[in-house]
This record gives sequence, structure tokens and C-alpha cells, in this order.
Amino acid sequence: MPYVYPIPNLLPPELVSEINKRLESEPEAWVDGAQTAGRERGKKKNLELAVDSDLRVQVSDAITTVLRDYQRRESLLFTFLAAPSKIGKFLVSSTDAGGGYGDHMDNNVMGKGTAEELRSDLSMTIFLSDPESYEGGELVIDSDMAFAPSFKMPAGGAVLYATNSIHRVNPVTKGTRVAAITWIESEIADPFMRQVNADLLQCLNAVSLNGEQNPQLAAFLTLKLEKIRGNLQKRFG
Repeated sequence: MPYVYPIPNLLPPELVSEINKRLESEPEAWVDGAQTAGRERGKKKNLELAVDSDLRVQVSDAITTVLRDYQRRESLLFTFLAAPSKIGKFLVSSTDAGGGYGDHMDNNVMGKGTAEELRSDLSMTIFLSDPESYEGGELVIDSDMAFAPSFKMPAGGAVLYATNSIHRVNPVTKGTRVAAITWIESEIADPFMRQVNADLLQCLNAVSLNGEQNPQLAAFLTLKLEKIRGNLQKRFG
């Protein structure tokens, strides 16, 4: 299974509530999401905030500010996992019943030829809607596999995953699914070493947050360190 990490509560509830209120108050800011899909436009049925809209910029900046708040445990976890050097501007999508986004893979470079150009190592979807408010709309990662995992996170929760994964958004059958999506260029270009770095940093963080060992923590650290050791042996052995 390629790189996939759910991050519950990545955004604080008060920010999610504020964003949703702003989105509901400016219905004129939404446009056909197929405009940003390129050759995949026939697979994409949703609305998005217009790329050049002030609301989209404001929402994106608010989310990015939280991601760079290293006093928050969730933001620090995102940093450990992604090692971001660049975080792209967020797209904000709204998918009503009948909408979705079929199997596709994101571009290797986002914003090509612009000041915002970045190598898209990682993709991230942040769920903004209460999962009880809509049906369907699951994010399916590695959707070309027989047992592909699907995610429907609580509002404010996110899924971080490798951009080279084929994925889809299942059709929404009831209600409205709102999400924010971005792409990240990592400081660590090699996917293998990015995985090793994320694992090591999670272990170090667990140790620093827990001065005294306990059986559950010891088991977690042992398993993670065994994974790191095995992966390094396969790479360099």
C-alpha cells in the first residue's frame, strides 16, 4: 500500500464552522469544477470556488496558517508526515447528489509555468462537511486495486496520500459534500526516504510526549522501529 495517512481533527472545529458559513454566504463564487480537471473533465461533476475568487484565497490562506501552527499537535503531525517545502493553494469543492469524480491521477506538477508551480509529491483532502449530512462521497485511494481503502472523515479531518495513487470520489447520493484539496512538494523527493522520515519522526514525537514508557507505547515503538529497520535493510542491504 503506497503512502496514505488519515489525520483526524487537522482543522479546529471553529475554523471549519467559519469556513462553512463563508461558503454558504457567497453562492456566486462557485463555478463548474470540470474547468480544473484538464483531460479528466468528463469524470468530474462538482462545483469549485473560482480559482481567482477572493473567497478561495481567504479560505486557502486560513487553512495554510493553521497547518504552519506548530503549537498544534495535528499541524505538527502533518509536518512530520509531509515534510512540506511548498503547500499549494487549496481548491474548495462542493459535490451535490449525483456528483463525484471518477478514477484519476493528479498531475505530477501543479501550477506549471506560474509563480505557484510545485512538484506534487503528496495530495491532501480535508473534509469540511459533517459525514452525517451526506451519503456517498467517500475518497477511495488506490482505486485500481481490488481492496482499495475508502475514507469519509469527520469535518476537519484530512487524508494525506501519494499523488501517484489513482483515486476517486464516490458519487454522492444524498446531501452535499464540501472539501478542500491541495498538493504538497516535500523537502524529501524520494518517496522511500519520505516514508522512513515520517516513521522516525512519529517515533521520536511519541517518545518526547511520553516521558515514562508504558506497554502500549512500547509496543507501538517496537513495531515502528522494526518496520524502519526492515525497510532500510531492503533498500541498502
